[in-house]
Amino acid sequence: MSRVARMGGGLAAVRRLAPVPAVCLLLAACGGGGGSEPAFKPLNYGYLTPLRLNVGQIRIEDHVPPPAGPNDLGPTSPVPPDQALQQMAKDRLVAAGNSGTAVFVIDGAGITGQESGPLDGSMAVHLDIVTGSGGHAGYAEAHVTRNFVPGANTDNGGLREQLYRLTSQMMQDMNVEFEYQLRRTLGDWLVDASGAPLASTVEQQSLGTPGSAPPVAPLPGAAPAPVVTAPGVTAPGAPVPLAPPAPVSAPVSVPGTSLGSGPVGTPVAPNPVDPTGSAAGAAPQVLSPPPGYLQPPAGATPVAPSAAAPVDGTGESGTTDSGTAAYAAPPVQTNPSALPSGTGY
Repeated sequence: MSRVARMGGGLAAVRRLAPVPAVCLLLAACGGGGGSEPAFKPLNYGYLTPLRLNVGQIRIEDHVPPPAGPNDLGPTSPVPPDQALQQMAKDRLVAAGNSGTAVFVIDGAGITGQESGPLDGSMAVHLDIVTGSGGHAGYAEAHVTRNFVPGANTDNGGLREQLYRLTSQMMQDMNVEFEYQLRRTLGDWLVDASGAPLASTVEQQSLGTPGSAPPVAPLPGAAPAPVVTAPGVTAPGAPVPLAPPAPVSAPVSVPGTSLGSGPVGTPVAPNPVDPTGSAAGAAPQVLSPPPGYLQPPAGATPVAPSAAAPVDGTGESGTTDSGTAAYAAPPVQTNPSALPSGTGY
């Protein structure tokens, strides 16, 4: 009986001690809820445009020195800055060539400061292109800096959350700066998905006539719009028909020329004003009028031609063309009473 009692007492003691661990677990669960840390997502950049380089391989080198003191807070960040830069290089740099190496070097990545105080962050990287023979063919570098100042009236979170936020912001800046520097200085080493150099890719666009509106590119999959033209209006780009020349029904008179009555193509008489246009050997035209065309003025007396004709009051000789008659002008009658006084006529 005593042995059974002792066993029974032991069982009873076990039964009394069994609820103790459950109570402790319950208290631990209730007490630990207030100090839980938020989950930090890993930083990755596979959604950004890949940077394809005409090299055979990509190598990543981390040259960040170890922490220098308690104010060097970079390694305590949920995602250390140098690890974020390594992830960027893995996600964005692609080896699309057959030879050579692109060396991505992390020169510096850190955050300094104190808890509940301002934080200063900086990153520096460079990319070196090494040919298959070991020579350096290109170089690009990028630097970014940022700082975080806790606000008095804002929820700044804990120190780790501040470090994570500052690292994420610096990485956004670095992605933009690194791609810009890479395209600016190493654009000849960038290729597209097919391996063709990006520098030789030229977009073509049709140009309209001067003063016209630029052409609008059609939407993908859209049917071309029909060309509608109004009566009498030629569609753009269509050949313009030429009208046949009108037949010549009558000769066209030109001042200084004499056209014959024959059909078109009859030789025209030489122009007396421009003797250089006359045909060789053509007889000169007679410009004098026919006999009897000119009539003497009323009251004129015919004068027989002589070898030495008298000179008139003007001092000019009165000879005329050979074979024509000369006429003397009638005397001028003057009325003395019509002259002004004092003339002495």
